[in-house]
Amino acid sequence: MNIPHAERPSLSGYVQPGKLLAWQWVEDRLRRASAYWIATRTSAFPSSRPVWGIWHGQHLWFSSGSAIARNVQRDPRVQINLESAQEVVIVEGTVSSLSVDDVAAWVEAYRDKYQWEMPATTDDVFDVRPTRVLGWICDNTGLDGGMMFSNTATQWRFDSNTASAG
Repeated sequence: MNIPHAERPSLSGYVQPGKLLAWQWVEDRLRRASAYWIATRTSAFPSSRPVWGIWHGQHLWFSSGSAIARNVQRDPRVQINLESAQEVVIVEGTVSSLSVDDVAAWVEAYRDKYQWEMPATTDDVFDVRPTRVLGWICDNTGLDGGMMFSNTATQWRFDSNTASAG
C-alpha cells in the first residue's frame, strides 16, 4: 500500500509551521469510526447522512439505499467526516459501486465490525476512493488560541495510483 505524501494545507492563513500528522493517525481513526457522515449533492442543496462503513486499504466501503444512492448517481463526489470535532478527519473523494471481487471481504469485515450480516451483493454498496484527506487536532475549549489546530493541520493528496491501491 502506498502511503500518501503529507503536507501542510492552505487554510486561510490559520495554519502555522508545525508537526505534520502521521498517515497512521488518520487510518487508525478511519478504521475505528463507528459512523461516517457522507455529504453528497442533491439537485437543490447538500445532504449529509451517517452510515456504517469499513475503511479497507485506502478506501471507504459503505452501503446505503437512501438519498445517498440517488445523489452519487448524479454526482459521484463526496465528503466524509468522522464524528469528532477534536480529532478531525475529512475525506474528499469519488464514489463508485463496490467491485464484485471485493464483496466477500466487505461482508466479512462488516460482520466483524458490526456483528451484522450483509447480503453478498454489490447492490447499494459503494467504494469511496479518496482524492484528498485532511486531519487535525483541536482543543475544543479554544483556550489554546488555535495552537493545536495551527500546528497539526495536515493534508494528504492522492493520485490515481495511490487511491487505487486497495
